[in-house]
Amino acid sequence: MEKRIVIIFLILFYTNTINAQEKLLDILPLEDGRVTYSGVVQVNDVSRSQLYNNAKRWFIDTYTSGKDVIQLDDKESGEIIGKGYFEEVWMVTAYSGQNVNVWQTIKVQMKDGRYRYEITDFRMKYIVPASNYTRATEIDLPIEEWNKGRDKNNAKFYPKIDSHVQDMISSLEKVMKSSEGDDW
Repeated sequence: MEKRIVIIFLILFYTNTINAQEKLLDILPLEDGRVTYSGVVQVNDVSRSQLYNNAKRWFIDTYTSGKDVIQLDDKESGEIIGKGYFEEVWMVTAYSGQNVNVWQTIKVQMKDGRYRYEITDFRMKYIVPASNYTRATEIDLPIEEWNKGRDKNNAKFYPKIDSHVQDMISSLEKVMKSSEGDDW
């Protein structure tokens, strides 16, 4: 009987460990070691065609130039993939900040009544200005590799990124709920 209890406990522990979502510094969600936000959202009574149009509108409204952002635009399969960035200020020290472009890839796939989004491939890009002793340096690193060893500093910066991405997801959800019958 004790063996069964131990086996059941181990199975439950192992299953919970596998299902627990990993996070970078307990802030940014990880899938297979990469920062990734994803979800499937039900939008009843909205056709795939309308979801596609809504997603296109979202890309155009979210980025300065939706045309430059969209990398794949396939109405037949109901898929749009784009690469864009947003800017956040990273406080390098208590007194100085650095503007960082946070690049990401956004994939939206549509079917009648639902869509799936995935935001991944985050890259940190910025320029360290020249000084009297060094030349200007361009930094371009995956977020998972960026600023390693500065966890305390990143723990202050990553919530800004998470908040921005959560706002993007919320705005996508709002736009995707629009149906063809919406009248202004």
